[in-house]
Amino acid sequence: MDTHKKKRLHLNLFHRIFLFLIVFILFIFLQLGISAYQGKYIMDPIQKSAGNVQKISLLLNSLGQTRDVLASYRWDFGDIASLVSELRRGNEISESSLEHIDTDLASIGVEQYLLVQAVNTTYANFRDYLSVMQGYLLTNNIDKASAVYYSDVEPCLTYLSQYVQQLIERAIMDNQSTYDRLMKLNNDLDYVYGLTVLVMLLFGFAAFKEVIRLLSIVQEMAQSSKAITAGDYDRPEISERRKDEIGDMARAFNEMKRAMRNQVRLLTAHNEMEKELHRKNTEALAMQNLLEREKLQLLRSQINPHFLFNTINVIKYTAQEEKAEETDALLSSLARLFRYALADNEVQVPLSREIQIVDEYYSLFKARFKEKMSLVWDIAPSLVLTETLVPSFFLQPLVENAFKHGLGPKELPGTVWLTLQENNGVLLVQVEDDGVGMEKPELEALRSRLLDSPMTGEHIGLYTVAARLKLLDPRCRLEVTSEKGKGTTILIEMPLVLKKEEEEDDQDTDC
Repeated sequence: MDTHKKKRLHLNLFHRIFLFLIVFILFIFLQLGISAYQGKYIMDPIQKSAGNVQKISLLLNSLGQTRDVLASYRWDFGDIASLVSELRRGNEISESSLEHIDTDLASIGVEQYLLVQAVNTTYANFRDYLSVMQGYLLTNNIDKASAVYYSDVEPCLTYLSQYVQQLIERAIMDNQSTYDRLMKLNNDLDYVYGLTVLVMLLFGFAAFKEVIRLLSIVQEMAQSSKAITAGDYDRPEISERRKDEIGDMARAFNEMKRAMRNQVRLLTAHNEMEKELHRKNTEALAMQNLLEREKLQLLRSQINPHFLFNTINVIKYTAQEEKAEETDALLSSLARLFRYALADNEVQVPLSREIQIVDEYYSLFKARFKEKMSLVWDIAPSLVLTETLVPSFFLQPLVENAFKHGLGPKELPGTVWLTLQENNGVLLVQVEDDGVGMEKPELEALRSRLLDSPMTGEHIGLYTVAARLKLLDPRCRLEVTSEKGKGTTILIEMPLVLKKEEEEDDQDTDC
């Protein structure tokens, strides 16, 4: 039962911080309330009472000055205008002061109230007598004015001064009593105000302490997160001693860190296994390529090249004896073409040799089809054909493909344009024909087969070139575009390799 109560009374971190802040804010409002109460019910009454005494004192001084002016006046030869002016000024001051004297019975008490009423009544009579006297003075009736002064004004002024003197004494006594009472209350409130400040500081410090604890654990987690990002999983774990949310957060973070560390280790081991598997697959692929080359070489070896060359030469000599110059030229082109085809296709050769082989092939093709098919060269002047290296036997299959599939089915004469350009270290090769072209489905099927590069079927020369470019350099790109009835364009982009660079690479490899 006690344990259950303790759990119910236990506040989590959020509730503690929230409770501390609520108490802190409540005590701030309590301080503001105490300050407002002191201002309204203590300081304002004290200031009001002091102001009332000041107004009574001002009235008393004004009446004394008026009495002094009248007492010192010489009725037989005095300056009437100056006297009237002094009396009016004193009267204005007295009336202004009398008007602002407090007449609230609840605030000044019965005695002050009666004295204020007596002052107001007597001052009204004094003002009337003074007005009559001033009237006589203004009409230069000195005798009557002096008579009014001695019989009415002077006695009334004496009574008025006495009442005002009594009023100020009573006000001072009452003000002192009120001041003592209010100051005692103010001291009590100051004591309460001090207690509220103390409590507010305590709860504020408690809230600040909890926030600092929270920020410290968050900062430690941030530093640990940066270490994890950098791949450091050996950083000491965060303390889990606390039993509140901070402890729960630390435990969750440590568990996450351990899980990530195990996952990274598994991924690292898996990556190593994949690297090893990739290496073995690469070795197997190299072995397969080697076997394919051996098979190709075996097929080549089944035909004796010397026998073919000797046979072609015999036919060539016979053509020379028979004065068949065109046949002689064709046999020469065939011999050079055959010799080049039997060379190692993995060797990089100068671009000039590839152009020469294409010309040899075109001469054979031209002899058969006459003017039906034409080949037009467009070679950039900036290309140094003898220094630019390309894969051997890669231009002829493209031209043959254009002649066979582009211009072959076409009834009218056609042309193949072979363009060689260089742009920022990239060799651009474009083979364009104005043949029959392809429908969109046929073009998509061709592009799809170029991704697999099959070794049988139509366009075998184009597939072979695509496969060799992939093996040559991943940056090589072969793109085919075609439109039915308008022709086909093959665009090849490959890194520009010069003979000097190739020799340097060979030297580095040898080293």
